[in-house]
Amino acid sequence: MVIIIVAVIGICRNASGEATETRLPYRTGNHLQRVRKFFTTADGLPGDEIQGVTVTRDGIALAVASNQVARLENGTWQVESEFGGVSAVFASREGPGAVIGSTKGVASWAENRWRVEEGSPQDVMAFAAEPHGVIWALAPSGVWRRDAGWKLINKIEDDVLAQPHGFLPRGSNDVLLAAETGLFSLVGKRHYWLGFEIRPGGLLSSRARAIAALDENHFLVATDKGLNLSNGDRGWQSFTGAEGLPVLDIKHIAVAPDGAVWLGSEQGLIEWREGKWSYFESKRWLPDNEVTSIAPAPDGSVWVGTRKGLGHLYDRKLTLAEKAAILQRDLENRDRRHRYVTQMEFRKPGILEGAMQEISDNDGLWTALYIASQCFRYAATKEPAARDQAWRSMQALLRLESITAMPGFPARAICRTNEPQFATRSLRSDSEWHESAVEPGWYWKGETSSDEIDGHYFGWHVFFELAADEAQKEQVRATCKRVTDHILGHGYYLVDQDGNPTTWGFWSPDRLNDDPRYWEERGLGSLEILSHLKVAMRIVNDPRYERAYHDLIRNHQYALNTIPAKLAHGVAFDNQLLFLAYYPLLQLEKDPALRAIYLESLNRTWNAVRIEGNPVWNFIYGASTGGPCDVEAAVQSLREIPLDFIHWRMHNSHRADLAVAHGKPLPWTNRVIHNWDSNPFDLDGGSDMSEGDQTVWLLPYWMGRWHGLIE
Repeated sequence: MVIIIVAVIGICRNASGEATETRLPYRTGNHLQRVRKFFTTADGLPGDEIQGVTVTRDGIALAVASNQVARLENGTWQVESEFGGVSAVFASREGPGAVIGSTKGVASWAENRWRVEEGSPQDVMAFAAEPHGVIWALAPSGVWRRDAGWKLINKIEDDVLAQPHGFLPRGSNDVLLAAETGLFSLVGKRHYWLGFEIRPGGLLSSRARAIAALDENHFLVATDKGLNLSNGDRGWQSFTGAEGLPVLDIKHIAVAPDGAVWLGSEQGLIEWREGKWSYFESKRWLPDNEVTSIAPAPDGSVWVGTRKGLGHLYDRKLTLAEKAAILQRDLENRDRRHRYVTQMEFRKPGILEGAMQEISDNDGLWTALYIASQCFRYAATKEPAARDQAWRSMQALLRLESITAMPGFPARAICRTNEPQFATRSLRSDSEWHESAVEPGWYWKGETSSDEIDGHYFGWHVFFELAADEAQKEQVRATCKRVTDHILGHGYYLVDQDGNPTTWGFWSPDRLNDDPRYWEERGLGSLEILSHLKVAMRIVNDPRYERAYHDLIRNHQYALNTIPAKLAHGVAFDNQLLFLAYYPLLQLEKDPALRAIYLESLNRTWNAVRIEGNPVWNFIYGASTGGPCDVEAAVQSLREIPLDFIHWRMHNSHRADLAVAHGKPLPWTNRVIHNWDSNPFDLDGGSDMSEGDQTVWLLPYWMGRWHGLIE
């Protein structure tokens, strides 16, 4: 018998463009990107506090605010001014129209106007429909049913059934009512309200806030202690934090045509779809966290009324390439000071207009990551615009070294004296800001750290290998030589203008190996300087660098030092420094023995952080090893990261579901947009006063594309 084995292989590239065999690129395809749009009085709504919202079967959105009803037409809300005193609005899935409750009674839409229906109840609080579409109304006078006409089914007994919130008709004489005093069913020949028992395994609480049908056999009840699912008999299921419900005190329920369940609370919006819970809060998703009404639409979107406006959450079908184009456009549309790329700072919360780019302590690092993203983009697509973007920012990166007039010492940041930031930051009084001796009218910031140096070498390496022409290579080569000579000439220290090493600019054996106070920096520092020397060997080709590289390995065990570089209790920002050093080192080092040592270090580091699903970590691991790198998790992160990069204030520490032990970071829908040096496990944060740098997404995407890990 002959066995034929067919292997499916593809092509992966290292940073020098050499092809290696690997699996075929992961097919990313289309994904649904959740986005939102807000509406307020500025868009024509009669008020910002939304009392009710609904969507007709034909997709017409109606909202109630300030006791008036408005309909959305061509992106603007038109108020039906001839009809006031509106208290509720409802559209049945079974019919094309809608009804409203008002002080005059129930009105329906006919012949382009609202007409009050004869004999209908006044001041309706809520509407609902039987499974086959017959509409009911809940009013102070009781529960009503509309068939041939309006009929009062039963009054509400205030002494028993206080503060009704919602109801669910299940037949012509069968209705459930949720109230502050319990869940009640209309029973008996004479019609009276019978309350459900509160018991373990049954209804969670007597405070029943809302009720809705999941299908003809099951209904959902919202309480202040969680959510119940029942068939009305002995079958009851509870959902609390242990089952994944983020907020227990639920006040609104709406079931979408596609089966998704939407829950509203005073702490945001919750979606339950196909067994998965999703949580939406903060101005990333809602005008305000206090949800007042919910209306799923036939197109799969959902309208959410709040105290401060109306939100529309919907999905955009995108490929990752289309998402890349959107984020690239957003990044380029910002006012990038002097071609550096960092976050934007707002004058007003959440408002991009008038935003200014920050002067950070890591302008070089963040800009270098952007340069790398554009180099990978150019290598993958050959788009001239990507190469131009990389070179423009590379010139800014090189300038950080030349402006100091200290050969080989790059500044953290620069600022012109006529910039607004110069005055607001009082740069003249900050001892780390210095007037440039070579560029009059400019200041530069010292105390440069190893973070910055990591970024420079990483950016130089990727640009030199993938995007630079010969003239550009010469400029990079000259700067790389001066910086490397500075570090070697000062005994592996980065020495500032005052003649002292900077706080974190050290890679010397006497500090890393011999000073017990710095043992925690030993692995990272050793990895960094070996990577930097390897880059310098490639770009400058000076034999001194190779001698220094091998001296550190032979006489100071720097290669061995790298193995435990990832400390069990290490801080999050060290992860970025580690991976930025691994990438050039493992792309350039060809010696099998040294590669074995460095790969052992990389494996230990990656296994410690792989739970994060970080696309940068995963793709660097894949590009360095040629092995599996959890590409699916990386792609999931690229899909989840929002299009909106504003640092919206997020709050998750109150969530009931997080009381249950979990080891993964929250989905990106619930995280503050953050750089890769931040802690992905943080539950709360954000300020609404800045926008993140889209390089966070662009770097891993284009890296994955170039290395053949994703299509």
